[in-house]
Amino acid sequence: MSVGHRLNQIKYYLTRYGFWATVKKCVKRALGIKDAPLYTDNEVYEKWIENNEPDLKTLREMADKKFAFQPLISVVVPMYNTDEKYFSELVDCMQKQIYTNWELCLADGSEKKNQNLEDMIEFDNRIFYKYLGENKGISGNSNEALKLTNGEYIALLDHDDLLPENALYEFVKAINEENMPDFLYSDEDKITDEGKRYNPYFKPDFSPETLSVHNYITHLIMFKKVLLDEVGMFNEEFNGAQDYDLVLRLTEKAKNIVHISKVLYHWRAGAGSTAEVADNKPYAFEAGRRAVEAHLKRLGLAGVAKDGNDIPRRI
Repeated sequence: MSVGHRLNQIKYYLTRYGFWATVKKCVKRALGIKDAPLYTDNEVYEKWIENNEPDLKTLREMADKKFAFQPLISVVVPMYNTDEKYFSELVDCMQKQIYTNWELCLADGSEKKNQNLEDMIEFDNRIFYKYLGENKGISGNSNEALKLTNGEYIALLDHDDLLPENALYEFVKAINEENMPDFLYSDEDKITDEGKRYNPYFKPDFSPETLSVHNYITHLIMFKKVLLDEVGMFNEEFNGAQDYDLVLRLTEKAKNIVHISKVLYHWRAGAGSTAEVADNKPYAFEAGRRAVEAHLKRLGLAGVAKDGNDIPRRI
């Protein structure tokens, strides 16, 4: 930084804040002392939510919107020992969706059947629940849920995560405006058990190069059922990164991919969650590496996938 520019900074600070504040600022700068930020990251995000997300009036206007194409959306959820509180919140967030032409497809691989969960959904004929009687793993349970679907489009939702009430609306809006894309994804954030939202993830538009490095797409994704039929369902060989493998296969074949620049998925960050601590599932990194190698092979590209130096390891 030039001396002239520095003097202009001091002049500006003198004019705005006065002599003593300027002296204090210069002394702190010389000593390498940084001022505390005026707002925390969480406070900044709360203000962003207030300024950017739809208010009650806008949500009501959305509810009155009639789309030319109103596809049935199948929301697929694999379950395993699902907490009753989380399940209740999941069902509630689905029933509050502004866009109402959806079905919720649940496959439960828990050791014991929980009648309380069935009682929560018995009066909504849009919800299909199948108790598997055994745990088939994340891929197997997900595939059983996929078998229940009837919709033109499929969305994936984890059993402890949440969708804002305008989530499906925004996806169907994009489907109508973007010539019925094959694959869509949104931005996301994290949410605590107390409902506090934080750590938003504002994603770039589709980049196959970036996707081959890491699964930046994650949640929420929606894709055509016919595209899934073409590439196949979840592959248990990649458990831990089964969603990454599926996203790679879907996007390899998709001709029209749309990024919705809105936060439309709340990823639960509870104890033991991958959302909270990456190395809760260290095996996922190896599965992800193998998924990328399989991706390169399908595309006929020479290359080897390797872990970065920041991969957590168990000691």
